[in-house]
Amino acid sequence: MTSHSKVLDSIRNRKTVNTNGNHSNGSNESAIVNQLRLMLDSHVVQDVALKTLESIDDPPTLAECAMLVEEREHGGFYYQARFWRKAVQYGRTDEWNLEAFCNRHKLSPRVIRNIARFGRQLEAISDESQTNALKNASNKILHTAAKQKQNTEQYLKHASSLLVKDPNASATQIHIGWCSKNGSIKANLDIIKPSDWWAFSHPKWRKEEDFDGSIPGEIYANALYYFAPQVGIAADVMAGSGMLKRVYSDRKLWQKDSKFNLEIQLFDLNPKRKFINKHDARYTLPRPVDWIFMDPPYFGQSRHLFKSALSETQDHEAYVKLMGNIIDAMSRSLNPSGRLCILLPKWSGQTRNNQNFDIPRLVCNLAEDYELIWIDTAYVSRGRQQEPGSALKNISAKTNRRMRSDTCVLNVFEKKKY
Repeated sequence: MTSHSKVLDSIRNRKTVNTNGNHSNGSNESAIVNQLRLMLDSHVVQDVALKTLESIDDPPTLAECAMLVEEREHGGFYYQARFWRKAVQYGRTDEWNLEAFCNRHKLSPRVIRNIARFGRQLEAISDESQTNALKNASNKILHTAAKQKQNTEQYLKHASSLLVKDPNASATQIHIGWCSKNGSIKANLDIIKPSDWWAFSHPKWRKEEDFDGSIPGEIYANALYYFAPQVGIAADVMAGSGMLKRVYSDRKLWQKDSKFNLEIQLFDLNPKRKFINKHDARYTLPRPVDWIFMDPPYFGQSRHLFKSALSETQDHEAYVKLMGNIIDAMSRSLNPSGRLCILLPKWSGQTRNNQNFDIPRLVCNLAEDYELIWIDTAYVSRGRQQEPGSALKNISAKTNRRMRSDTCVLNVFEKKKY
C-alpha cells in the first residue's frame, strides 16, 4: 500500500465529531499529520492536503497541518491559508483556543487571522481551472495577492487567469501585468494627499498608450476630493483620454467617508473616445455645471501633442488672450458657487536671454475679471527630472542658471454669488 493510500485510509477511519460537538484527538489524526510531514516534497501532498481539509474538523489538527504545509514552496501558502481558515472557523471552544495555541507555538493571533481571511478569499474563487492554478502557484504570488488588502480577490483572479494560460508565469510577470492596469500597492495607499504638495511616484491611473497628454489620475482624485461638491454635475472640458471618468469610477479607493454622487460630463475639441462630447472650450457648455476641471495645453510645450490654437501659439500674449476667452466661457458655464480648477505650469526660458512667464499668475488675474474668486492652490510635481534624457537638460539648466519648470500649479476659483 502506498503512503498516499495509507493516509486516505487513516482519514476514512478517523474518529468523527461526537454529538456534543467535541473533537477527537486520537491516533488517526496523528497518523495523518505524520504522513503529511513525510510527503511535503511529494507530488501527492496536494491530494492529501485536500482530503484532510474535507475530512478533518479538529482545529488543533488543522492548525498543525497549516504549520506543516507552509514549508512547501508551491501550494504551501495556499493550503496553509485553507487549513487556518477552517481551524479559525471554530472560534473558541472548551478544547480549542486560538490565542492559547498561538502562544504555545509562538505565533501571532493577528497574523493567523489574516492568513485565515486570505483562505476565505481563496475559497471564493469558483472557477475550477483557476483554483487548480492557484494550488500550484508559488508562495510569492500568493503572498503578493494577500498584501492587496481589499483588492486581494481581484488579484487572485488576475493571477490565476495568467497561470491558466502560462503555468510558468513568474510572480514578477504577474505583478507587472497587475500594476499596468491597477497600479501598485504603494499607489493604492497614496492617493489623497494631506498637504498642498502633490507628488505621485507610483501613479495608479496611468496615461493610455494612444494618448500622450494624460496627467496622473491622482490629480483628478485630489481635486475632486478637496474641491468638488458631493452631489451635482462635474465636467472636464479638455478631457483628453477621459481620465476623469476612470478616476471617478474608482472613487471607492479615494472618497474615504464621503459619498460622491456626481454626474460626469466630458468635452474636448478633438474627442479621442466615443463617450467624450465635441466642444470648443471658448464657448459656454450646453448646460450649467457645478465643477469644472481644466488641464489646458501648456504654453510652449504642447505643440507636438495637440492641434489647437492654444497649443500651437508661441506668443504668450496670444496664449493668455485665448485663456481669457476660455475662462470667460467657463465662468458663464458654472452655477453660482460652482468651482473651476485650472492646472498649468509656468514657462521657463532655456537660456539667459529668454523671458520667463508666470502663466498661473496671469490666469489668476484673468479670473478676477470674470466673476471668479481665487480660493486655493495646490502644487503638483511633474517628475521631469526623472524622465529619460533629463541628465543633459539638468546640466544645461545649471550651466545657464535657468531653472527647469518641474511644477504645475492647480488654481481653484469659485463663482461669485448674486
